[in-house]
Amino acid sequence: MGFITVDGIEIEVQKKRVRNLHLHVRADSSVYVTIPRYTTMKEAENFARANIPWIRKQQAKTAQKPDKEEYLLKEPELRSRIEVFLPKWEEITGLKCQSWHLRYMTSRWGSCIPTKGRICFNLQLADKSDGCLEYVILHELLHLRYKGHGDDFKRDLTGYMPEWKQYNKLLRQ
Repeated sequence: MGFITVDGIEIEVQKKRVRNLHLHVRADSSVYVTIPRYTTMKEAENFARANIPWIRKQQAKTAQKPDKEEYLLKEPELRSRIEVFLPKWEEITGLKCQSWHLRYMTSRWGSCIPTKGRICFNLQLADKSDGCLEYVILHELLHLRYKGHGDDFKRDLTGYMPEWKQYNKLLRQ
Protein backbone atom coordinates (compact mmCIF):
# COMPACT_ATOMS: atom_id res chain seq x y z
CA MET A 1 0.00 0.00 0.00
CA GLY A 2 2.62 2.53 1.04
CA PHE A 3 4.71 4.08 3.76
CA ILE A 4 4.36 6.90 6.24
CA THR A 5 7.02 8.45 8.47
CA VAL A 6 6.03 9.35 12.00
CA ASP A 7 8.49 10.82 14.48
CA GLY A 8 11.40 9.60 12.34
CA ILE A 9 10.03 6.04 12.13
CA GLU A 10 9.18 4.65 8.71
CA ILE A 11 5.96 2.64 8.92
CA GLU A 12 4.61 0.38 6.22
CA VAL A 13 0.84 0.67 5.74
CA GLN A 14 -1.08 -2.43 4.68
CA LYS A 15 -4.79 -2.22 3.84
CA LYS A 16 -6.53 -5.49 4.62
CA ARG A 17 -9.92 -6.96 5.36
CA VAL A 18 -9.71 -6.13 9.07
CA ARG A 19 -12.03 -4.19 11.35
CA ASN A 20 -9.46 -2.37 13.45
CA LEU A 21 -6.07 -0.76 13.08
CA HIS A 22 -3.14 -2.86 14.33
CA LEU A 23 0.48 -1.93 14.86
CA HIS A 24 3.24 -4.51 14.50
CA VAL A 25 6.96 -4.40 15.23
CA ARG A 26 8.93 -7.13 13.48
CA ALA A 27 11.98 -8.89 14.90
CA ASP A 28 14.18 -6.61 12.78
CA SER A 29 12.50 -3.57 14.45
CA SER A 30 10.68 -2.51 11.28
CA VAL A 31 7.12 -1.34 11.82
CA TYR A 32 3.92 -1.86 9.91
CA VAL A 33 0.29 -1.04 10.49
CA THR A 34 -2.66 -2.95 9.12
CA ILE A 35 -5.76 -0.88 8.50
CA PRO A 36 -9.29 -1.51 7.20
CA ARG A 37 -9.71 -0.79 3.50
CA TYR A 38 -11.85 2.30 4.13
CA THR A 39 -9.30 3.92 6.46
CA THR A 40 -7.32 6.91 5.16
CA MET A 41 -3.56 7.30 5.34
CA LYS A 42 -4.08 10.29 7.65
CA GLU A 43 -6.01 8.08 10.10
CA ALA A 44 -3.20 5.52 9.94
CA GLU A 45 -0.67 8.28 10.64
CA ASN A 46 -2.68 9.59 13.61
CA PHE A 47 -3.00 6.07 14.99
CA ALA A 48 0.74 5.49 14.70
CA ARG A 49 1.52 8.91 16.21
CA ALA A 50 -0.66 8.10 19.24
CA ASN A 51 1.29 4.88 19.73
CA ILE A 52 4.88 6.12 19.30
CA PRO A 53 5.82 5.30 22.93
CA TRP A 54 4.62 1.70 22.43
CA ILE A 55 6.50 1.40 19.12
CA ARG A 56 9.75 2.64 20.67
CA LYS A 57 9.34 0.26 23.62
CA GLN A 58 8.82 -2.72 21.28
CA GLN A 59 11.78 -1.70 19.14
CA ALA A 60 13.96 -1.50 22.26
CA LYS A 61 12.85 -5.01 23.24
CA THR A 62 13.74 -6.44 19.84
CA ALA A 63 17.14 -4.71 19.93
CA GLN A 64 17.92 -6.35 23.28
CA LYS A 65 16.93 -9.86 22.22
CA PRO A 66 19.79 -12.12 21.27
CA ASP A 67 19.55 -13.36 17.72
CA LYS A 68 19.11 -16.92 16.52
CA GLU A 69 22.85 -17.58 16.23
CA GLU A 70 23.38 -16.75 19.92
CA TYR A 71 20.68 -19.24 20.88
CA LEU A 72 22.23 -21.93 18.73
CA LEU A 73 25.30 -21.67 20.96
CA LYS A 74 23.06 -22.40 23.97
CA GLU A 75 21.40 -25.40 22.30
CA PRO A 76 23.54 -28.14 23.93
CA GLU A 77 22.80 -26.88 27.45
CA LEU A 78 19.06 -26.61 26.73
CA ARG A 79 19.05 -30.08 25.16
CA SER A 80 20.63 -31.49 28.34
CA ARG A 81 18.00 -29.81 30.53
CA ILE A 82 15.16 -31.16 28.39
CA GLU A 83 16.68 -34.64 28.50
CA VAL A 84 16.36 -34.46 32.30
CA PHE A 85 12.87 -32.96 32.58
CA LEU A 86 11.03 -34.59 29.66
CA PRO A 87 11.33 -38.19 30.94
CA LYS A 88 10.31 -36.98 34.41
CA TRP A 89 7.06 -35.47 33.09
CA GLU A 90 6.42 -38.38 30.73
CA GLU A 91 6.54 -40.71 33.72
CA ILE A 92 4.34 -38.47 35.88
CA THR A 93 1.68 -37.97 33.18
CA GLY A 94 1.90 -41.34 31.46
CA LEU A 95 2.21 -39.45 28.16
CA LYS A 96 5.13 -40.12 25.83
CA CYS A 97 6.24 -38.10 22.85
CA GLN A 98 7.68 -39.99 19.88
CA SER A 99 10.25 -37.31 19.14
CA TRP A 100 11.20 -33.76 20.02
CA HIS A 101 13.41 -31.07 18.58
CA LEU A 102 14.54 -27.51 19.14
CA ARG A 103 13.79 -24.56 16.90
CA TYR A 104 14.07 -20.80 17.18
CA MET A 105 10.51 -19.48 17.27
CA THR A 106 9.32 -15.90 17.64
CA SER A 107 5.78 -16.30 18.90
CA ARG A 108 5.51 -19.47 20.99
CA TRP A 109 7.46 -21.45 23.55
CA GLY A 110 6.55 -24.84 22.19
CA SER A 111 4.33 -26.69 19.76
CA CYS A 112 2.93 -30.19 19.48
CA ILE A 113 1.77 -32.37 16.62
CA PRO A 114 -0.37 -34.92 18.51
CA THR A 115 -0.96 -37.19 15.51
CA LYS A 116 2.79 -37.73 15.16
CA GLY A 117 3.62 -37.45 18.87
CA ARG A 118 6.17 -34.76 18.02
CA ILE A 119 7.01 -31.79 20.25
CA CYS A 120 9.06 -28.75 19.33
CA PHE A 121 10.66 -26.49 21.94
CA ASN A 122 11.77 -22.91 21.41
CA LEU A 123 15.53 -22.37 21.65
CA GLN A 124 14.81 -19.22 23.66
CA LEU A 125 13.85 -21.44 26.59
CA ALA A 126 17.60 -21.61 27.20
CA ASP A 127 17.25 -18.27 29.02
CA LYS A 128 14.34 -19.39 31.19
CA SER A 129 14.27 -21.01 34.62
CA ASP A 130 13.88 -24.74 35.13
CA GLY A 131 10.33 -24.10 36.38
CA CYS A 132 9.37 -22.33 33.16
CA LEU A 133 10.97 -25.08 31.07
CA GLU A 134 9.15 -27.80 33.01
CA TYR A 135 5.87 -25.90 32.54
CA VAL A 136 6.36 -25.79 28.75
CA ILE A 137 7.28 -29.48 28.68
CA LEU A 138 4.15 -30.40 30.67
CA HIS A 139 1.98 -28.07 28.57
CA GLU A 140 3.13 -29.66 25.31
CA LEU A 141 2.86 -33.21 26.66
CA LEU A 142 -0.76 -32.53 27.64
CA HIS A 143 -1.45 -31.58 24.03
CA LEU A 144 -0.85 -35.22 23.20
CA ARG A 145 -4.09 -35.82 25.14
CA TYR A 146 -6.00 -32.56 24.53
CA LYS A 147 -6.29 -30.62 21.30
CA GLY A 148 -6.96 -27.20 22.80
CA HIS A 149 -6.74 -25.32 26.09
CA GLY A 150 -10.18 -26.23 27.41
CA ASP A 151 -11.33 -26.96 30.95
CA ASP A 152 -10.01 -30.55 30.95
CA PHE A 153 -6.60 -29.38 29.75
CA LYS A 154 -6.41 -26.72 32.46
CA ARG A 155 -7.68 -29.15 35.11
CA ASP A 156 -4.90 -31.61 34.32
CA LEU A 157 -2.32 -28.83 34.10
CA THR A 158 -3.35 -27.61 37.56
CA GLY A 159 -3.39 -31.16 38.91
CA TYR A 160 0.16 -31.84 37.79
CA MET A 161 1.57 -28.34 38.39
CA PRO A 162 -0.60 -26.10 40.62
CA GLU A 163 1.75 -23.12 40.11
CA TRP A 164 1.59 -23.24 36.28
CA LYS A 165 -0.05 -19.80 36.05
CA GLN A 166 3.02 -18.19 37.63
CA TYR A 167 5.29 -19.74 35.00
CA ASN A 168 2.91 -18.79 32.22
CA LYS A 169 2.95 -15.20 33.47
CA LEU A 170 6.78 -15.18 33.58
CA LEU A 171 6.95 -16.44 30.02
CA ARG A 172 4.57 -13.72 28.81
CA GLN A 173 6.68 -10.87 30.22
